Amino acid sequence: MITEAQALDALKGVIDPDIGINIVDLGMVERVAAGPEGVAVALIMTTPACPQSGYLQDECARVLAEAGVNASVEVLDMPLWEPERLSESAKQTLGW
Repeated sequence: MITEAQALDALKGVIDPDIGINIVDLGMVERVAAGPEGVAVALIMTTPACPQSGYLQDECARVLAEAGVNASVEVLDMPLWEPERLSESAKQTLGW
């Protein structure tokens, strides 16, 4: 069984192709729940009509499968993403 911290660490391997920063540092991971059956991940996109949502969903499932975990990944409509969700590292990379 994987922990939530390990799942988040694996999800750092998912890079937003439009921004070039991982989804954890972008603050796109709303929720991770680890249990005996696997991991459930809830994502929010940086824009509501993000054309990369399907790709990012697939990538999350892929990196977690590589870690030996069954994953379900959903994209939420709410809450809306806000720049305050960015990690300090992401802010520095973006020059904020």
